[in-house]
Amino acid sequence: MKLLLCVSCLDNIDAALKEFSSPIQPHAYLGFLHTAKILHHEIDILQTGVGVYQTTYKLTKVLSLQKYHLALKLSFGNAYKEDNPVGSVLNIINEKPGDYGMMSDGEWKDYYDLGLLRREAEPQVRGGFINLTNAYMNIFSPFKKSVGITVNNYADINSLALRKEKYKADCETGDGLGFTYTCLFEKQSFYHLCFVERNLVTGEAAIETARKAMNETLIDLIRKL
Repeated sequence: MKLLLCVSCLDNIDAALKEFSSPIQPHAYLGFLHTAKILHHEIDILQTGVGVYQTTYKLTKVLSLQKYHLALKLSFGNAYKEDNPVGSVLNIINEKPGDYGMMSDGEWKDYYDLGLLRREAEPQVRGGFINLTNAYMNIFSPFKKSVGITVNNYADINSLALRKEKYKADCETGDGLGFTYTCLFEKQSFYHLCFVERNLVTGEAAIETARKAMNETLIDLIRKL
């Protein structure tokens, strides 16, 4: 399989790379792209950096060069529901912009409310940025299908209830929409997995637990793909 693996930082998957003892090689001229041969897979590893703008640009650049059998994004995120503890793995099938908009007369209005986005506009399908790839790979079926929102500012006690209710969201990330939006436009098959590092309901937080889950999951997926 020709796989594009997208992570914010290579250090986050260091344990998985060591497990396979496969050296990674830098791309000839894209400093944020590396290649590796792992088992029977040819894997390009895209180090997206943090935030929507970096993810969108770098992924667009890579997909303009070639397409892949699958693009896989691994993100850390915050859970909005008590039953998604730290270390949970969420399969984000619907991405939404979470804090893009403005306050108007004391009410939060997003781009849809303001008429700046239409739910029927490409690359949205069925009224949202929905991943239709999810029907065809059984190895992703154990992960809970979830709605994710992408934010510039992570939620606190004051914004959690609003975002959870308005968007029916399960979690938030800082870059998911940059990945999903680009893959949809480029017609690139993809999955986006969110690893919960903080539960905003219980207050539980443990980045190392989430990182351990990320590496264990990646190792398992590579072996099963």
